[in-house]
Amino acid sequence: MPDEFAKACGSLDTPCRWTMWNLEGQEMYLYMLMLVASLFLFGRLWIRIQLWRQGQGDLPFDQPVERLRRVLQYALGQSRVLRDRVPGFMHAGIFFGFTALFIGTALATVDQDIAFKLFDMKLLKGTFYRFYELSLDLFTLFFIAGLSYALYRRLRQKPAKLTLNTGFNVVLFQLWLLVLTGLLVEAFRLAVLDDVIGDTWGRWSFAGWGVAQVLLVIKDSDSVWRSWHQVFWWFHALQVAVFIVTLVDSPLKHIIYSPLNIFFSNLREPGHLKAIDLEDESIEQFGVGRLTDFSVAQLMNGDACTECGRCQAACPAYLSGTPLNPKQIILDIRSSLNHYAGNLGAGLHPAAQAAHTVNPDDMPIIGLEIDGRTLLSPDALWACTTCRACVYECPVLIEHVDSIVDMRRHLVLMEGAPPDLLGNTFTNAERSGNPWGNRDSRLGWTEGLTVDVPVMAEKKKVDVLYWVGCSGAFDPNSQKTTRAVAKILTAAGVDWGVLGDEESCHCEWARRGGNEALYYESVMPIIEAFNQYEFNLIITHCPHCFNTIKNEFPDFGGNYTVVHHSQYIAKLIAEGRIKPDYSQNGNEMAAAVQQITYHDSCYLGRYNDEYDGPREMLEALPGVKLVEMARSKDRGLCCGGGGAQVFMETHQTQPVNMVRLTEAVNALNGQIPEDHTQAPREVGTQLKVEKPGTIATACPFCTVMLDSARQSISVEDIEIRDVAEIVADAL
Repeated sequence: MPDEFAKACGSLDTPCRWTMWNLEGQEMYLYMLMLVASLFLFGRLWIRIQLWRQGQGDLPFDQPVERLRRVLQYALGQSRVLRDRVPGFMHAGIFFGFTALFIGTALATVDQDIAFKLFDMKLLKGTFYRFYELSLDLFTLFFIAGLSYALYRRLRQKPAKLTLNTGFNVVLFQLWLLVLTGLLVEAFRLAVLDDVIGDTWGRWSFAGWGVAQVLLVIKDSDSVWRSWHQVFWWFHALQVAVFIVTLVDSPLKHIIYSPLNIFFSNLREPGHLKAIDLEDESIEQFGVGRLTDFSVAQLMNGDACTECGRCQAACPAYLSGTPLNPKQIILDIRSSLNHYAGNLGAGLHPAAQAAHTVNPDDMPIIGLEIDGRTLLSPDALWACTTCRACVYECPVLIEHVDSIVDMRRHLVLMEGAPPDLLGNTFTNAERSGNPWGNRDSRLGWTEGLTVDVPVMAEKKKVDVLYWVGCSGAFDPNSQKTTRAVAKILTAAGVDWGVLGDEESCHCEWARRGGNEALYYESVMPIIEAFNQYEFNLIITHCPHCFNTIKNEFPDFGGNYTVVHHSQYIAKLIAEGRIKPDYSQNGNEMAAAVQQITYHDSCYLGRYNDEYDGPREMLEALPGVKLVEMARSKDRGLCCGGGGAQVFMETHQTQPVNMVRLTEAVNALNGQIPEDHTQAPREVGTQLKVEKPGTIATACPFCTVMLDSARQSISVEDIEIRDVAEIVADAL
């Protein structure tokens, strides 16, 4: 036994880490190898960071505690990865195996090069070392199992949402080989030392010990396995060095970039788009049309993408056959950055970089042609419904929607190139204060109503201001909801009022459609109208109104307490201020037969985390049976009307509103597929209603889109109604 080991550990009877066993005197070569590899890694990383910094602004460091919490939850806790159970557990095996072996290697380095050499002590010794060996072997098996399934999945199953290329397969195999050779190195060591420690503490390294027993059956020779140990030890070390050198350019670069992306992710409310200062005369470019118009964080997004395809699988626009693939949008940003990397001069000597000037106009990105492929095509950008399903599913918190809206802003504000129908709708809103160009009174919905509708111009002060919105004022179907809300508020004895003809469209849909100027011009008069009167609370008819008044008006000086009508009505029921009961109006049969499925609005659900209020309303009704669709709550499928889509005509091979209607009918029929991520096999014309019922909504856009699908294929025995209508009928 070498003197160094005897000095550190005492004897071979003591469990202890002998880091350079069989390689005494070769430490310096290892240090040089890892130093060179690390310099390459940090050099390439520094260059990449310099490329990101060509974007707008700086990386945010505010709220560090919340940012660290996100890293713990999403990076270390893998919370979003684990939503998809099988691939989630596969990735967890890889991630936690990698993390455990990284920590184990770091501990071994500290033990050998700091604790022992500087302080003449060993950390990896005794009981702690037994636990160390047991843990590393356990995580090694998790790692190998996860990598093996990942390779099988890519080579044999080939899920469409994954990026299936040779690069991923090669790097996964390299990582698999790296872990396997590490296990073999341990097995060779234990085979040589089997007579000394094999029956005592050597067995704590159970995986390595098990392989060692197989090796000893093949050939019981210390000298053979000692030689193999040296060969594989250096082969393993070289693999580690190659992994380090290539990491920032390999498909596994998200190991570094994803935690960074999570830490620097957007802390704004999900429904809060960043405003453009349209009054700043020094700004010459609005939106994102050139590479350097992106923010630093948006450029980082491309490198942080894991290419898992969860966003792609959740995207209603991709599902419906449009050119939009949210994963590809992010990868196109990365490709654009790579394409223009030379123009940006990153990596040059600081003096040369200072003299390196590039005209941003030389770096357009929308419609950029690279190797015969069009990146970031306008057709793809205009297909987005802004439902945030992609953002919700992304395990590394990439904000696809913000980047898409920023590029739409460029197309509208700088190029004047919105889709024709959307451009006409912009004009209608500018001229008439609503997207349809309707010049009638906004109080037309009150005709025939049996309750009085208080108007703020007369009352001046109320407890609750009911914001009716454009749909509630003008759309015949949505007017039913408006009347229902008025009936409920009156029945509950609420002190309420409406602005009436003082209302005008806030053009939130135009903002999502890229027209920030129209939104700004529309919001300011509304805030002035609000500020004329006294009220404690605003109730909105539409989730889009709810979201923008609640989350975006504060940027323009409008700070109000806002709730959606479903939230408020649920509260009235919970407090006993209204007691819905169909028997009160002789409609007993309705309660006995009502089967209802609720469609979650994206702007109420994923944007504002409201899922319970509408369901509580429905469940409070006597005799109602509430059934859930395959995709519901935070994973609900968009109706297809958000992001100004309701005012556009996007070619869809399989219209998403048809898909959603089919899912609703299937739920009412009691047919819930096992795979919730796929579109129903039979869509549209194949629909057969076996159990009549109601599709409940809480958004006028959702009602329009689902009713349009129902009328297109003449589905009978299905009603599509707002939750407020359903409750009002029971009063």
